[in-house]
Amino acid sequence: MGGHLDSWDVGEGAHDDGAGIVQSIEVLRTFKNLGLKNNHTIRVVCFANEENGVKGGQQYGKTVKENNEKHLFALESDAGGFSPRGIALEMDADKINQITSWSPLFLPYGAYDFEGRYSGTDIYPLKDMGIPTAELVPDSQRYFDIHHTEEDTFEKVNRRELLLGATIMTQMIYMIDNKW
Repeated sequence: MGGHLDSWDVGEGAHDDGAGIVQSIEVLRTFKNLGLKNNHTIRVVCFANEENGVKGGQQYGKTVKENNEKHLFALESDAGGFSPRGIALEMDADKINQITSWSPLFLPYGAYDFEGRYSGTDIYPLKDMGIPTAELVPDSQRYFDIHHTEEDTFEKVNRRELLLGATIMTQMIYMIDNKW
């Protein structure tokens, strides 16, 4: 799972995509703090150059292929640190059906949308290798007010909304780790 480190120089990149980096790291921190034992390696990737060429995602995909690394799943957060509404899924129908069967477990956190069929730009090379991919879907009503502008600053990030997104990601990674 991951997000990208680079941003447009007019703002701080707090939502695009500092939020995705923080949420991804929070997943690992939550596993550690709760004493959860994972069955598979859980990796956070901080991609470079998403905004101007996607070179980080392309290089990561190339490295995965060259090293013949097995990935069960890839999850990206690159749509801001707003309240989570669901997870978009880009994978075969059987896996989509399995994940959507878990959707009631996400409802207490306000996440209900598992209908989107797209995933993040940086993990697209993994999708092309047949790896199931997904993207956190936050409420997008305010995102494009700040996206790629000087308004994309730390002060515009709501801590509770950011952590709710990390909670959804943690729950998804936990379910994948234990059910696949």
